[in-house]
Amino acid sequence: MDLSDAPRTVGFAALALVIAGNAAGNIFLKLGANAPRNVLFGLSSWQTVVGIACFALGILAYSWALKHIELHVAQIVVSVQYVAVIALAAVLLGETISTPQWIGIALIAAGLFVCTR
Repeated sequence: MDLSDAPRTVGFAALALVIAGNAAGNIFLKLGANAPRNVLFGLSSWQTVVGIACFALGILAYSWALKHIELHVAQIVVSVQYVAVIALAAVLLGETISTPQWIGIALIAAGLFVCTR
C-alpha cells in the first residue's frame, strides 16, 4: 500500500467503527428496553445510555469516513450492519432466526458483496 491509499484505508476503518457502533447500539437499546424498572421505554437504563453513545460514535465515525469514501460506497459498506445486528441478536440475545430468514440474510450479504465489486 502506498501513501495515497492511506486516507481510503482510514475511511474504511471508520466505516468498520460505524458498523460496530450501530450493531452494539441496537443490542444495548434492546437490553435497555427489557431492563427491569423500564421507565419511559427504557430511557432510564444504563444499557440505553450506552446504546445511544454507541450510535453517537457511529455518527462521528461516519462523518469522518465520508471525507475519504464516496457516499454510494459508504452506504453499501455500512449496510453490512443489518446482517451484523441480526446475527448478534441470535448469538447474544438468543433470538430465533428461521431458515428462510437466514436464506434472506445470505442473499443480502451476497448482494452487498456484489455491490462492492
